[in-house]
Amino acid sequence: MRHGIAGPAEVRDGRGRPLRYSDAGDGAIRIALPKGNSALITARGDRPDLTIAPVRPNGEAPRWGLEDA
Repeated sequence: MRHGIAGPAEVRDGRGRPLRYSDAGDGAIRIALPKGNSALITARGDRPDLTIAPVRPNGEAPRWGLEDA
């Protein structure tokens, strides 16, 4: 995986536990990931809020989508 993060990175599973990875060279890492699993790659020490929640509207809009133009 070529992630594009400047500096050291961390790799975690869906529950936030660290995953092992190795440097694959040229800015890429190699993650041994079982089929169907996922990984979150962040800058070392970064803990983004991954909460799924409604987004506040930035203006008035019809309840079920945008009006026809």
